[in-house]
Amino acid sequence: MTPRFLALGAIAGLSLTFNSCNKEDPELVRKRDEQRTEIKRLEGEISVLDEKLKDVPPDHTQELTEAKAQAQTQATEVARLEKDVAALEDQKRTLEKTFSDYRHKYPVKNN
Repeated sequence: MTPRFLALGAIAGLSLTFNSCNKEDPELVRKRDEQRTEIKRLEGEISVLDEKLKDVPPDHTQELTEAKAQAQTQATEVARLEKDVAALEDQKRTLEKTFSDYRHKYPVKNN
């Protein structure tokens, strides 16, 4: 086979292909129209969903996690401070008793 023959065969094949494309199959045309309609419908749904997504409140999960951790830290600090206050109250009672005992042992004399 010569290159000239191959070139003529390729041209003839392309010619047949282009000619058959000009005659559109009614079934394919119907399917194409259905697909275009479906694409338009889906694009409309996407637009509606995009609008809904604009109204979705922001996600506060990270902030909530941080707030819970901070609340736990503060609760631990409050418990520690309550222990400190209880210890200081005990110390105060002990010092007041010691002072009261001292005053009974060494009364102040009025002149």
